[in-house]
Amino acid sequence: MGRLSWEVAERLSLPRIYAMLKAGGRGNVAGLIEKSISFGDHPAQHVLTVRPERSSTGRPLVYFVHGGSWRYGSPEDFRAVGRFFAREGYATALGGYRLVPEHRFPAQRDDVLDGIAAVRRQEWFSAACNGEVILVGQSAGGQLAALAAFDEESREARGLGDLAVAGLLAVSGVLDFEVLCPGNSDCLLIEDLMGGREGWDSADPARFVHGGRRIPILCLHGSRDPLVPVTVSTSFVMRANGSEGDHAVFIADPTGHHSDMTRVLIGSSPSTPRMLQWMEDVSVASR
Repeated sequence: MGRLSWEVAERLSLPRIYAMLKAGGRGNVAGLIEKSISFGDHPAQHVLTVRPERSSTGRPLVYFVHGGSWRYGSPEDFRAVGRFFAREGYATALGGYRLVPEHRFPAQRDDVLDGIAAVRRQEWFSAACNGEVILVGQSAGGQLAALAAFDEESREARGLGDLAVAGLLAVSGVLDFEVLCPGNSDCLLIEDLMGGREGWDSADPARFVHGGRRIPILCLHGSRDPLVPVTVSTSFVMRANGSEGDHAVFIADPTGHHSDMTRVLIGSSPSTPRMLQWMEDVSVASR
């Protein structure tokens, strides 16, 4: 199957994925507590928290950052993701951020960090979590989650120098700009985020992961992704591991495209059990 066929399959999958997300986010769910937390004046600067009424202590907080080319989406669009993780026993926060083109980078990165800080100030955080965070991002959200994990200077500047990251989970993540746009070639996606062709290094997760802290990483990516090539994730994992590491893991879905990989985050993908086992493993290791 060629790239054009993959693009067609990607477009055809979008209505089904949106329908699944919408269905999973409808109404109220018994046993879960949902609350919106504002951390700024802009409407996008809020976090939707979803947690079990009876939280199991000892598990990290799951902080999820949505995709949408940094241009679309909101925490509410991905409420089903929060509910899925909450049913698995994880207190979950779905972080909002200001979108392009009205706001350019680093507004998105700073909003993710400020959202994490806002959740850590909640009274329930210490009781429901072990003080650590699993950062989860899908597509463009993978880039922002990875920066939150590895851009220590920016974390320090936003008052999160002591943030304990238990792991990074990226699904179809935009994780290596050089692989996505060789030689900084024309790349409208990144130019849209940055407002031009300058300063890309400050937003490229691959620039921070090499030689960074040995945080457990799981990258899930569809082999037939027509938007963000699978090599973007494999390159990031290789950079993270270097010559001796094995803390970064890559799992390919041989039939997956781009948006349809969101299924793994709502429990309807063959890769979901492996993802949950990885989360359990990093949760145990953080205790």
